[in-house]
Amino acid sequence: MQAFSREIELKLVFDPADAGRLKRHLGRTFGRQARPRQTLVSVYFDTPDLRLHEAGISLRVRRIGRGMVQTIKSVNGAAAGLFDRGEWEQPINRAQPDLTAVQDTPLAPLLNGRGPEALRPVFETRVRRAVYQVAAEESVIAIAFDEGDVDTGQDCAPVSELEFELLSGESAELFRLARTLTGVVPLRFAVQSKSDRGYALMEGEPHPVAWASEVHLDPAMSCADAFRVIAHNGLRQLAANEPAVREGRPNALHQMRIGLRRARAAMSLFRDIVGDSEHDRIKAGLKWLAGTLGPARDLDVFMADVLVPLRTEHPDHPGLADICHDIEVRRLRAYADAVAACCSDRYQAVLLDTMEWIESGPWRTGDDPLLRTRREQAITALAGDELARRRRKIIKGGRSLRDCSPEKRHELRIRGKKLRYATEFFADAFPGKRNTRRRNAVLAALKDLQEALGGLNDIATREQLAEKIAAEGRGDEQAARKRAFAAGMIVGRQHARHAELLAAAERAYANIADGKAYWS
Repeated sequence: MQAFSREIELKLVFDPADAGRLKRHLGRTFGRQARPRQTLVSVYFDTPDLRLHEAGISLRVRRIGRGMVQTIKSVNGAAAGLFDRGEWEQPINRAQPDLTAVQDTPLAPLLNGRGPEALRPVFETRVRRAVYQVAAEESVIAIAFDEGDVDTGQDCAPVSELEFELLSGESAELFRLARTLTGVVPLRFAVQSKSDRGYALMEGEPHPVAWASEVHLDPAMSCADAFRVIAHNGLRQLAANEPAVREGRPNALHQMRIGLRRARAAMSLFRDIVGDSEHDRIKAGLKWLAGTLGPARDLDVFMADVLVPLRTEHPDHPGLADICHDIEVRRLRAYADAVAACCSDRYQAVLLDTMEWIESGPWRTGDDPLLRTRREQAITALAGDELARRRRKIIKGGRSLRDCSPEKRHELRIRGKKLRYATEFFADAFPGKRNTRRRNAVLAALKDLQEALGGLNDIATREQLAEKIAAEGRGDEQAARKRAFAAGMIVGRQHARHAELLAAAERAYANIADGKAYWS
């Protein structure tokens, strides 16, 4: 039988140029606790259609000295968090996978009774590892210093990273130790495992865009554990997109913002559970990050949805060309600000602070009987209350949708977005065909409402932006008139969609109001 463990670890990457300085510091500080240095050669296996990778499973055979160890890892379990993975490990006596004892692992149903012939090697990692075992307060933490590479046979990428693994005790000490080492050399939080990096290299995209992944909860799970799973899910998506954002990729910026919104929505949904003395500080850090990412995305969409089609229709209009140029300058400046934020020490501090708070903040450890009862109750109770409460607020706020001000519609849109996230997060809490059918109907209506109200909000903000740019333009009076005319074209195009979007929002609202509860 393979040994199962739940691995709690934090990964930080560093510039290979800093390896010597970091290695010397570790040797001076923790050298007495160091294990003998090892060379680890690991071969990863998958089916020809990469079925394991698609399911969030990795299978490797690692050579350690003269021995072989087979490891299966899973990141898609109900309790899978940001750096929390299921792991099944056993010694084997050959370089090929041994599938005689995988029945109790997530690998078994994927292979469906097939043997090793269904698998093939897909890439290899070669790592020189030094491990330091550190006793901190009442915790024991292993620090693995890894240098090496990932090799697919067609492409190769360097590995320079620290892995902090909590062997026993409290995770707060793990974060304290990580912060100490960030003062020695610049360290950046990383989501990609070595297997993730191998698959990304195979696909020719070292820094892929990371879309939102489904959240899976057990209905019997406590509220504390459910929050942890949901919040880490959003934070994982945020952090996974950071390398691609640094490359200036628009899709990555959009998905990074979605991950950030999902993490913030989790804090809102669980406010009665996690509203401790640190809550507002963590919330402020995430709000700062949202503010640095928002302008670039807004200008991306404005350019793609409005200006590019207009320029295609009127390629020779000088006023429109001037406005497009100004928007592009603003967009590039906004991207530079977003990239600078992602490269900053403040960004890394926000990530580490948020992760530590999720894992070991005062809300998890407080002795107040009421708070302890709330965080230990089953998630179904809180999920049902939140879904019902937030639906009532939308129904109340949308009754006079046609007469609402743009500001009120925007508020309703935000409420709808939070309810949509809650509906997705809590899907597993209310299983059954009838509940699934009702939930899907509500979810579709919420998506329609969000899209329609988002379009109406875009009309209001884009009108203001176009008029502002037209007024700020340089040149003589004739050039100013042409820019004003181009701004009028933008406003006119936006107004043409107003009635259609408002009707769509009213239909979506009616479907939400008529939707049947599935959470009781």
